[in-house]
This record gives sequence, C-alpha cells and structure tokens, in this order.
Amino acid sequence: MGKEKKRLTLLIDNDVFEKFKKLAQEQNRTAGNLGTKLVIDYVKENCKD
Repeated sequence: MGKEKKRLTLLIDNDVFEKFKKLAQEQNRTAGNLGTKLVIDYVKENCKD
C-alpha cells in the first residue's frame, strides 16, 4: 500500500487559473500536478526539519 495522501483545495480567480493551466500545459503537466510540485518544492526549501 502507498502512503495516505491529503487533498488541498485552493480558491483562485478564473483568470489566474487559466494562466496557471496554460503554464502547466507548457510543461506537459496537469494544473493539479504542477500545484503539487510547487507545494513540495516550497516545503523543501522552507522547512527546517
């Protein structure tokens, strides 16, 4: 069995989401996948554990 994962919901304006989705597509990612990568990278850079 894999690790349990938690869901994170973000509320953003439609124009920001459309731009974010376009950036994700340029990297051959889904918006959700890009969001996950950004959160993981942010935590790695800012967590001192």
